[in-house]
Amino acid sequence: MYISRVMLNTARRNTQIALNSPNRFHGAIEDSFNEKQDRNLWRIDRLNGNSYMIMVRCSKPDLDSFIEQFSDKGQKAEIISYDKFLESIQNGSIWRFRLVANPTRSIKQDGEERGKVVAHITEKYQLEWLLQKASKNGFHIVQNGTESSASVTASEWKNFKKKNKYSVHLLAVSYDGILQVDDAELFRHALCNGIGREKAYGMGLLTIMRV
Repeated sequence: MYISRVMLNTARRNTQIALNSPNRFHGAIEDSFNEKQDRNLWRIDRLNGNSYMIMVRCSKPDLDSFIEQFSDKGQKAEIISYDKFLESIQNGSIWRFRLVANPTRSIKQDGEERGKVVAHITEKYQLEWLLQKASKNGFHIVQNGTESSASVTASEWKNFKKKNKYSVHLLAVSYDGILQVDDAELFRHALCNGIGREKAYGMGLLTIMRV
């Protein structure tokens, strides 16, 4: 596995458009690989006033074209092997985490086999969604006394049209907090494969750092 990071130039028109229409980033990321079989897990991060594209994938990317479109001339991608870090994760270990996800629920009407997928728009239910996903992905959220350490730091709608003119409306919710690993194998799978829906559009990437 590889984890990559590119600093974006948010003053560029291409970047400004892509920040609101993540299908632009999706297409450029797809073009960074010769083979198309693997899922691209990525997100946009903001740190110390700068914006970055972060990506996790099995194969090593060639991000020169991506940089040409969305970054500064001469900018270099940071690309490192993720394997050693993943192998270091153990049951019981505690980490600070960040996740951008698309928390949703399914609403069934009478007679329908499949329900309509809708976004959780209130913070209460966004956090409940995270707790449910945590238990299925080998970790739990650490408590600060009686309060959860997890918080919603941003919630932003993405409204754009795909090439087929189909309109897409997605809610991107950013979470920060502290977690503890319960099942290292399941947790590694979540780090490499993401959590929740709409991964093609920058959702689902969970990253961690030591507390």
